[in-house]
Amino acid sequence: MTSTSIRTILGNRPVHEVTPETRLRAVARQMAEQRVGAVAIVQDNALLGVLSERDIVFRAVAQGLSVDDTEARAVMTPDPVTLDIDAPVSEALARHLGDAFRHLPVLEEGRLVGLLSYRDIPAEYVMMFEHFREMSAARADEGT
Repeated sequence: MTSTSIRTILGNRPVHEVTPETRLRAVARQMAEQRVGAVAIVQDNALLGVLSERDIVFRAVAQGLSVDDTEARAVMTPDPVTLDIDAPVSEALARHLGDAFRHLPVLEEGRLVGLLSYRDIPAEYVMMFEHFREMSAARADEGT
């Protein structure tokens, strides 16, 4: 199996972004219209955070916050882990995509060019990475 880069997976997909001041209802509408599970929070071309549908549900709705009054900045994940567009898929998995979070902002020369979703990763890569992690843990246990 050849190594696939993040660039190959993302292709020419548009970047979905909103400003930090965007109200959650507007963000949710945009996500529904664009059929995406997360958006980048960007201001003056700078990535400030990521806002996912789960963030809206767990950090806003479940906490009783108004989606009409609450801004994206209030419930976004600030300063997210990022990934270079030419990185291999294994790098995304090593950065805990699928474990700690489900979306990673992708950068090219420091500029936001996309959001990688855990669902974008081909299943065979996930299985190989999990197998590698299990084997590494078993070897570490043998050393003790």
